[in-house]
Amino acid sequence: MMLTGNLATTRSQRRTNDEPGVLTLGRTCGVAEHFSALVARHVRADMTIEANSYSRSLKQNEHSGSYRAIFIVIDSPQALEESLTLVESLRTDHLKPIICAVITGRGAFNKIKYYLAGADFCIKLNTLADEGGELLAEFFNSEEWQRDIDLVLDPTRICLSDAHRKLDISFAEMKILEAFAHTGNHILSHDEIANIMGLNTNFYDPRALEKSISRLRGKIKDMYGTNAIQSIRGYGYRLMRGLISTA
Repeated sequence: MMLTGNLATTRSQRRTNDEPGVLTLGRTCGVAEHFSALVARHVRADMTIEANSYSRSLKQNEHSGSYRAIFIVIDSPQALEESLTLVESLRTDHLKPIICAVITGRGAFNKIKYYLAGADFCIKLNTLADEGGELLAEFFNSEEWQRDIDLVLDPTRICLSDAHRKLDISFAEMKILEAFAHTGNHILSHDEIANIMGLNTNFYDPRALEKSISRLRGKIKDMYGTNAIQSIRGYGYRLMRGLISTA
């Protein structure tokens, strides 16, 4: 997706290493650059951070998929719908970057809308000031950012594996993970999971579904030490982005 506005880099005009950098997007370049300065405090000195603006005329940017993370700063109530469209367009074209919506101000917003559009995180700040440091530190300390393992789901052998270990799972667990991996936003609702499990979506016991997901999450945690599946309150569950690919 082509993002409008002049590209402003906080470190350099070219990437300095092979690791993808970070892109911050704001209603104006000034907003994006302000936030990128906060981001710079939490990443290695050799990681490229770029800042850019977005507008209502969204176009394709062939480089968006090469970023490790994309922060979209929403600093006005009028930008909420615009930013949802931006998140959805970015996620449609690029499955790899972690997308984080950063909402500032005191207005309410619907976090689930951003998750369903394709965002992986939502951070709420009162202002783009130093007070955001703690919440940003939480993001950069998260398993999703720090992740150092890659798992492969093999539907033929019905297992998960990394370079050294293999985890046998049930057929139903395999179908759930497969559905997560093939969904762009990596989110499944309670009813979608119930349907995959063969439960009656009108009468199933939510506790049975919760127990099944908890069991699967525990298996992955015990074997690989990572919380692969997170709960989205009132909606369903989300798979950690980039953790599992299919064979």
